[in-house]
Amino acid sequence: MALAHQRVTVTSTATLLSSSYAGRDGQTILIQNPAGNSTLYLGASDVTTSSYGYALPANADMSIFLQNGESLYGVVPVSNTVNIIRQGV
Repeated sequence: MALAHQRVTVTSTATLLSSSYAGRDGQTILIQNPAGNSTLYLGASDVTTSSYGYALPANADMSIFLQNGESLYGVVPVSNTVNIIRQGV
């Protein structure tokens, strides 16, 4: 398994945070939201700031394991950069 890191600019349109890993067993995504005043809303490709699966507050982080074929998206009210580490890419 390999690691990859990336700074991703998330906007008010759903932004893909996971990577393509077809055929692998799965992938762990670690997300850090360093913005001082912006909540990152996480979910599927149709995520919005009012319809989401998880709200990651500013200055917080989390990890999630995705099965093969699953994707994670994020959206914010105002453009924001988040830090991502992917394991299993």
